[in-house]
Amino acid sequence: MTTTPVPARPDWLPWSAFPFYSHFRDIDGKRIHYLDEGSGPALLFVSAGQWSFMFRDVIVRLRGQFRCLTLDFPASGLSPDVPGYDQSVEANARVLDGFIDALDLQDVTMVLHDVGGPLGLLVATRRPQRFRGLVLSNTFGWPLAGYPAVRRMLKVVTGPLFGAINSRTNILALLTATSYGVGKKMSRADRRVFLGPWRSRRNRRATLQVLAGVLRIDPMMAAVERSLPATLGGLPVLTVFGRKNDPYGWQSRFQQVFPGATAAAIAEGHHFPFDDDPDAYSAAISTWWAGQVSPTDSRSSTSQSSKE
Repeated sequence: MTTTPVPARPDWLPWSAFPFYSHFRDIDGKRIHYLDEGSGPALLFVSAGQWSFMFRDVIVRLRGQFRCLTLDFPASGLSPDVPGYDQSVEANARVLDGFIDALDLQDVTMVLHDVGGPLGLLVATRRPQRFRGLVLSNTFGWPLAGYPAVRRMLKVVTGPLFGAINSRTNILALLTATSYGVGKKMSRADRRVFLGPWRSRRNRRATLQVLAGVLRIDPMMAAVERSLPATLGGLPVLTVFGRKNDPYGWQSRFQQVFPGATAAAIAEGHHFPFDDDPDAYSAAISTWWAGQVSPTDSRSSTSQSSKE
């Protein structure tokens, strides 16, 4: 795992829209793009099938208090495709695990969203000593067998018909860029930048492959759910959900898994609450950290070590 040369910034990615320096690491032979902004306790933002641009607005707000990191998984964002990569939750969990090792991150608070929840919780339950807290947003940590509507939706979106349409039209990313996705606070120019990586049909297919992988993880997630109280039950947990996008009560279910968790809701939030109201989302993390994490954990965080 070595540092690799930084390629030229894409011409579709202006500094005004993405005010961050790009970093790259080789993780088990895969070139991974990541952001590393600010200093302080490590906040690691994790989602799969999307890319680091989605966390732009909260990173800008929180990098004065935290060391904010996020990574693009293979064939997502600015990370190149890897021939033969299967985009499974297990494969992306190995990349995340290798990334944490490569940067020697300690006392990490992971901010997990969507598919980032299963893969992040899988890593955290295997190596709980690395983690200081969890922030969970519009995600899950259990099998989907009890949610047939979710499984039906995933089967349709990842099926061959929708796949062919998406490959030609980029419809999934276009919908994600709307005000019901990441685009509520974005300008039209910002939305065009967000769509940049999906100019590649390979990236379009990779996003659907990430979603398809969720259909195959029920046995793994049953084991993860059983292990959560024992392995991560002592960690401070914050759940921040968009109030308009929790039809199955997953925020309440996390409260049952982590009885001491702090719950916050973004009133006008949908599936991407950090983009719908980045001020409220960032404030929720800062307030929770000051009240629940910092006073209860006096360990000095080595995640503040100099960046490589």
